[in-house]
Amino acid sequence: MLTQEEIKVRGYLIDFVRSHSKDNPYTFYQRLCDKCSLNLNMYNNPADRGRIGIILGNISIFEYKNNRPLISSVVVSQNYEQGDGFYKLCEELGFGNWKKIKEDRADFEMTRECYDFWHKEENFIKFSRID
Repeated sequence: MLTQEEIKVRGYLIDFVRSHSKDNPYTFYQRLCDKCSLNLNMYNNPADRGRIGIILGNISIFEYKNNRPLISSVVVSQNYEQGDGFYKLCEELGFGNWKKIKEDRADFEMTRECYDFWHKEENFIKFSRID
């Protein structure tokens, strides 16, 4: 089960996806931290970057176990890349070799799948809340 902090981040990501289009699909790590009041500094603190990685990783595992796309795929750094931790988790979950996934990023459709899934009203109604 997710912690309250992870539930808050997950909720923000779902709302972000639902209020944006596939043409503007990403939010930045620091913006996510600020919007969720996580008090983490992605620029100057490696421990904080590790902390957001754990939060997003736990959310990704939760979504994967519930047969949903990895919503953390919409979170990127300022250079519009997911962190290596995201790709390594994808490998652990069976999506393939993390370096190949990262290299072929354009072919990795997880972000598109998130938008397709969460823009369906029935999915939002059924799966957005965690009780």
